[in-house]
Amino acid sequence: MEDFELESKSYFFPNRLTLFEQVSQSLSRLISEKKWRPGEMLPNETELAQMFNVSPGTMRRALKLLVDKGVLIRHQGKGTFVAEFSNNQQLVYKRYIKLQPDNPEVDEAVPTKSDLLFFERVSPSLEIQQLLNLQPSDQVVHAGRTLSASSGIVTFDELWGVGKDFEKLTKENLAHHREKLLYAFYQSELGISITRCEERIKAVLLPLDLCNVFKLSYPQPVIEIRRVAFTFEDRPVEFHRQLSFTGRYHYRIF
Repeated sequence: MEDFELESKSYFFPNRLTLFEQVSQSLSRLISEKKWRPGEMLPNETELAQMFNVSPGTMRRALKLLVDKGVLIRHQGKGTFVAEFSNNQQLVYKRYIKLQPDNPEVDEAVPTKSDLLFFERVSPSLEIQQLLNLQPSDQVVHAGRTLSASSGIVTFDELWGVGKDFEKLTKENLAHHREKLLYAFYQSELGISITRCEERIKAVLLPLDLCNVFKLSYPQPVIEIRRVAFTFEDRPVEFHRQLSFTGRYHYRIF
C-alpha cells in the first residue's frame, strides 16, 4: 500500500460535521491538491479507511457523498475513480445540462455550434465580486457566445471566471475546444473541476440590443438562467448567465 500521511490540519473540521462528512471533506481536499487526478483510481475502501483511521462503514459513506456530488464515479467490478468529465459526458450532461428540446427526435439535445462574440479580462463589477467572493483588484475572464442547433440560436451564453483559476482560458481554446460540454473542457484543459452549481431562473425579455444583433423581433421572451459554479471546498469559480430561447426548448426540473 502506498505510504500516506495527512498533515494535522486535515483533521480540523467544524464540530457540526459528522465523521463521514469530515472524511469526505478531507478526501475532497486531497483530490483538489492532485493527490489523485481525474481518471485515476482511488485505493479500495479498506485501504482508505486505514489511511484515515476510520471504519470501513464510515469511509463507504464518505465515498458515497462524493459520488453523489459527482466528484467520484464508481465502475462496477473495477473501483472508484476521480470523475473525468470528458470520458463520462453523460454524467455531466445529466447533472448540469437542463435545457432540453421539446422534440428530441428533431432538435439536438446539446447545441452543435458555438460562435464567440467577445473575450476580455476585466475588473469584476460589484455583482460579480459578491457572487464569486472577489476583491475589486481581482481580475475575471468575461466572454460571450451564442450556442446554436440546426433550428437556429438556442442560447446567448455569457460567463465570468475567476482570473487566477482561468489563466489558461484563451479566446482561441474557448472558441475551438473539442469537448461538447463546457465543464468537461474546464477540467481537461484548465484543470478546473466543477463540483456543484446554484441556479436562479426567471422569465425575461431579450434585451433590445441583442434582438438587433441576432436580427430578432422585439419583444422576444427567453429564460434567464443565472448559475454560480463551485469547485472543491465549495469555492465559487464561475458565474454564468444564459438567455435561452423557448420556442423549441424547455428547462427540465427534477
